[in-house]
Amino acid sequence: MRTGNMSGSAKVIGLAVLLAMVSSAARADWRVDAETGALYDSNLSNSDRASDVKDDLAWQSNLQVGNGFQLAHDVRLNLAADLREQVWARFDAFNNVAPGGTASLRYRFGLGRLAPWVLVEDRLAYAAFKENDRSGVDNRFRIRGGFGINERLSVEATYTFDNYDAKSPFWDLSGNSGAIRLTFDATSSLQVALGYLYRNGEVISYAIPPRPDLVAIASERELVNSFGSPPYTAYRLRGVTNAVSASVGYTVSKYISLQVNYEFRETTHDPLEYVNHLVEAKVAFAY
Repeated sequence: MRTGNMSGSAKVIGLAVLLAMVSSAARADWRVDAETGALYDSNLSNSDRASDVKDDLAWQSNLQVGNGFQLAHDVRLNLAADLREQVWARFDAFNNVAPGGTASLRYRFGLGRLAPWVLVEDRLAYAAFKENDRSGVDNRFRIRGGFGINERLSVEATYTFDNYDAKSPFWDLSGNSGAIRLTFDATSSLQVALGYLYRNGEVISYAIPPRPDLVAIASERELVNSFGSPPYTAYRLRGVTNAVSASVGYTVSKYISLQVNYEFRETTHDPLEYVNHLVEAKVAFAY
């Protein structure tokens, strides 16, 4: 397990809590966010052969309660606790519940919607899977920044370091990614967004053996029953992922919105190449 990363994340969150305590005179704003909906993954098995591909549908929910502290005119500290859950229709080995916490610090360069901003964020969570060996500590450190191009159009860029420390070292994963997102407010109620993501890091690909081509490039492999019978072999390897996405959000009322997202994701490590189509539809609540 990468205890150094875990320790660093704990220090970041601890420091954020300390800042919140010493800034008790600052104005605090509570916020509750919740969302629930369906997610379809056309290739949950991350397989490159059609005969090995397993698709599935999940119901996922997320509840977050946070508090914001205006530390200075342009500086804001946000602390939040959240609970995330995924329940898969066919392959329940991937069912998981993940309680966690997030600390973020945001600086805005000026006033108004067009003003540039930068945010540093760290989320630490524990994901409990039905297949217990997969369970572990999930840490995601992000640096985000953006600005408004005009009153309707804005752009945002994100760097993410993701690190997952599982009970069984085989399921440990880490990677670095960069993303850019363009958001357009078509009307006061309708928002459209386009995005691109690049990630370089560890992935898990599944296949029915024998696969000598994957053995040659995998750092580790393990026989699993996650997809029933016949058993699959899970191959752990480094891969490069390119993804493009499109989303539409519609505000129904002051507190409720509807969101639909689509993402095309391609992951490669010669000779391996697999594709995921991800479709998500959800209801979001914010108060």
